[in-house]
Amino acid sequence: MPSSHKITMRPAPGVELLEVDFTFGSSFPQPRGRTFREGYGFDIELPAVLDLLTAVDDGVLDARYVKNLLLRAVDHMYEPAGCFRHEDDEDKLAWCRRDGTCRICDRHKDAFAASLTLAAERWRRWTLPEQYPYATGNTKGLHEVGCSVVYRAMPETFSPPSAEDAEALRSYAHRKMGYRFYDRPLADLVPLNYHVQFHAMTAEETRAWMNDNTGPKGGRHYRRCERCAPAP
Repeated sequence: MPSSHKITMRPAPGVELLEVDFTFGSSFPQPRGRTFREGYGFDIELPAVLDLLTAVDDGVLDARYVKNLLLRAVDHMYEPAGCFRHEDDEDKLAWCRRDGTCRICDRHKDAFAASLTLAAERWRRWTLPEQYPYATGNTKGLHEVGCSVVYRAMPETFSPPSAEDAEALRSYAHRKMGYRFYDRPLADLVPLNYHVQFHAMTAEETRAWMNDNTGPKGGRHYRRCERCAPAP
């Protein structure tokens, strides 16, 4: 969605351009493609450009100074125009590795830590089948923990990364971003294999879960596995 911006420029004494109109997102001319911070995707009103050129002709302004003035205006508009979300995902990933982190990682840091905590608790329960004899997965199927359906989906070992592992956080955050906007994962991300698909429960927790997933008229919003026939 194109956005409009107004910037007042005072490049030299006696030279003042009030509320110069800029837009972002209206056009992206391929013959002059470059980065957004170099002005790509931005448009400026022609009268303001002519006034700047007049100041150059009159010797009031230097052409290099005008160029830098316009680039500073672009830098000022980068955040308000939401340019970052239009940047190429591969570039974002490269910048993140170059800088050690990025806003995408910062945004997903808490969710990454929470996913590790959830996985660790699920694995702990999985190792105590007598205490947690039933399990449910993302598709709301209810099983006994010894069911072959559950065993096939559960990892043989559990080796989660640290919440402070920058590359693991980067993989989690940028993969989430790629799926969110393009329904595809980014390449060049380390695989994350710590997810535990099934959540094991005590018999009491299972009965409460079944009650929570049963409608007011008795309709079930879950599936009881026909293979293991759980009966908490």
